[in-house]
Order: sequence, then C-alpha cells, then structure tokens
Amino acid sequence: MDKLLLASKSPRRIEILKKYRDDLITEAPFVDESVSGRFKPEELVMAIALKKALSIIQNGHYEDTIILAADTVVYCDRIIGKPQDRNDAFSILKSLSGKTHKVFTGFAIMHSNINKNLIDFEETDVIFEKFSDEMIENYLNTNEYTDKAGAYGIQGYGELLVNSISGSYPNVMGLPISRINKHLWELYRFNLLN
Repeated sequence: MDKLLLASKSPRRIEILKKYRDDLITEAPFVDESVSGRFKPEELVMAIALKKALSIIQNGHYEDTIILAADTVVYCDRIIGKPQDRNDAFSILKSLSGKTHKVFTGFAIMHSNINKNLIDFEETDVIFEKFSDEMIENYLNTNEYTDKAGAYGIQGYGELLVNSISGSYPNVMGLPISRINKHLWELYRFNLLN
C-alpha cells in the first residue's frame, strides 16, 4: 500500500491532510524557492512545487510513496509571497484592502516507484473588506501574518479581512485538496479517504 508524503512543514497543509491521513509523512524540502525569469503566478507556483517534490524524490529514501509538494502566492497587480517583516506585511495588507486578489497554489505529485507525475494549480478569488490602518495594525498584533503568502491566514483571524471568496477555500489555506484527491485517484488509484 502506498504511503503519502507531504513535502512541507506548513502547519496549514499538514492540518488539511491529517484530517484524511493519520499515517501522513512530512519532510521539509531544502530548496531555493527563487526562480529566474518572468513567470505568470500559476507558472511560478508550479515551478517551485516541482522543485520541492524533486528534492524529496532525489533523496531516494522512500519506497512505495507518493510525494506531494505545493507552493502558494497571492496576485494583485503583482506576485505577492510571504512578508519579509511587519512593515512589509502592513504594505501588503494595505494594498489588498477593498480589492479582489487571486490566490494561486501550484502542486506537484510524484511517485517513488511509478513514472507517472503531475503538476497542476488551483486559483481562487478573494475579496477583501475595505479596512483601516488601525485594523491592519490590530491584525498584525496577532502575529498571524508571518510565513503566509499575502500576509494573512483565512483560517484564523484573517477571516475578519475577507468579504467573500470564489473558488476553493482550502486552496487559500495552501492546499486545493479536492483537486489533489482527484489527481491522486486518476494517477495511482489512491484516495485520501482510504
């Protein structure tokens, strides 16, 4: 029976997958997430997800294992990743206030023993409320913005910033689980519910 390995230490991605797989294996990939050249947001997240998955596959430590890697960015007139510090987070949130932005999560699925691999992405529209500088400061005081694309977490206090979404909610958290499960079944007859 195949095992599932998540190439990430993201608490959000682990939380999503642990709901389905108690036997989930996690390993942080050690990759440089920078990529050269000009990319559309969906191309960028797929390229980084592929680098993460390949870093695990190339270790060669796993047999009968499906490797899943993902990367998420926010797009609103430009690609927005994780904030560098609190000031950067403030600027990001101010630029998103009252606007619609897109969340792109790219993912790569590979198997340690089967040469059937896939790279795909999911896109979700998120509409933010118009909020004051004081609201941004209050949110930043929660420290929830760290290590999150777009400087917010929709599953936490960041939900106060969101007016509505169109698309996959888990995608905004960093893992479009329904699409991933569909691909796991098509590729390997692997179902997250088994």
